[in-house]
Amino acid sequence: MRIVCVQSPQYDYLTATIVEGLLELGHDLIGVESSNYLSASSGRKIRSLADGADLIVAFSNKGVRYDLLHGVENPNKVFVDGSDFQSFSVDSTNLYKAVFKREYNKHCRQLPDGIFPLPFAAERRYFDVRAAERDIFLLFASTLATNVWRFSINQRLQNLCRNDIFAGNTGERAYRKRIGLPIDTPVYRSMLSRARVGVNVAGAGYDCGRYWEILASGSMLFTQELDISIPYPFVDGEHCVVFRSLGEFEEKLDMILSGAVDIESVARNGYEHLIEYHTTAHRAQYFLDCIEKIPDSFPGCVEFYAGKPKRFAWANLPGWRLR
Repeated sequence: MRIVCVQSPQYDYLTATIVEGLLELGHDLIGVESSNYLSASSGRKIRSLADGADLIVAFSNKGVRYDLLHGVENPNKVFVDGSDFQSFSVDSTNLYKAVFKREYNKHCRQLPDGIFPLPFAAERRYFDVRAAERDIFLLFASTLATNVWRFSINQRLQNLCRNDIFAGNTGERAYRKRIGLPIDTPVYRSMLSRARVGVNVAGAGYDCGRYWEILASGSMLFTQELDISIPYPFVDGEHCVVFRSLGEFEEKLDMILSGAVDIESVARNGYEHLIEYHTTAHRAQYFLDCIEKIPDSFPGCVEFYAGKPKRFAWANLPGWRLR
C-alpha cells in the first residue's frame, strides 16, 4: 500500500508509533518531513502522489503542512490526533474519512462513526537494553512538572530511604522541539532494564511513553489508572498493578514491598501481552483495520466542519455520553 504522510517536523510519539508500524508491515510511506522515521519529500511530490495514494494520513503537532492536502480529491484521508488533551484538535481545512484520538476517554459510550481510539505502543527502541541483573527494586524516573501526582509519589518514595529504590530525574531529555527523532537516554534505559518494578504516572496526557517503556523492559508496570481507551487493555493484577488514588498507591506499594505481589509473574504476563497486541506493527494493523471497517458511502467525519475551524470538546459532538 502506498501511504502519503503529512507529519510534524519534530518527533511525536504517536506519529512515530504509527509510521514505524506501517513500515514494519511493509507499506510504502512518503513523508513531507525528515522526521518520525521518514525522509522529506517536496510539497510538489506530495501533491502529485496524494490523489493516487491508497491512504493519506495527516498527523497532529507543530508545523504540520495541512495546506498540501487542499484540493486533493482522494477521499481516503484520515487524521491522527496525538495531542495531550481529551478535547479534539483536528485540522478542519480538509475533510477526513476517519479521526483517530490518542486521549480517547474510555467512559464515552457513543461517538459519531469514524472516530477511533489510538494510543501509543512500544517502539522497537524500547527493547534495546537488557541488563543481566535486576538490582533496582523500584524505579520512578520522571519530569515532575507535568502532573502534581508525580511530586507526591516522588516524595513518598524518597521518604522510604531505600538504596534499591530510585525516585527522581536522570537529567536526560527524550526529545526536543524542532528535532525529528527521539534522543537517546542511556542512563534511564540502563536503570529501567535493571528495575524489577517501574512506576508510571500520567504526564500532560494520560498516555505516556513510560507506560510502554516499562512493559517493554520486562519490569513490572505499577501505574496510575489511565482514563483512556486502549484496545486489548492490560488487566490490573494480571499484566500490571494499577492505582486510582494516592491512598491506593500507598496500599499497593506496601503490598509490593511486602512480597504480596508476584512481581516476576505479573511482569512476564505484561510483557507477553505487550508482544502479542501492542508492538508498533500491531498498532498499525489495528489502525488499518479500523479504516477498513468504514464503508465507501460514509461521508467522512463531518462533525468537525461546522462553521469556522475550532477545537472540539467531547460535548461538542452529537451522541456522546458518559456512563
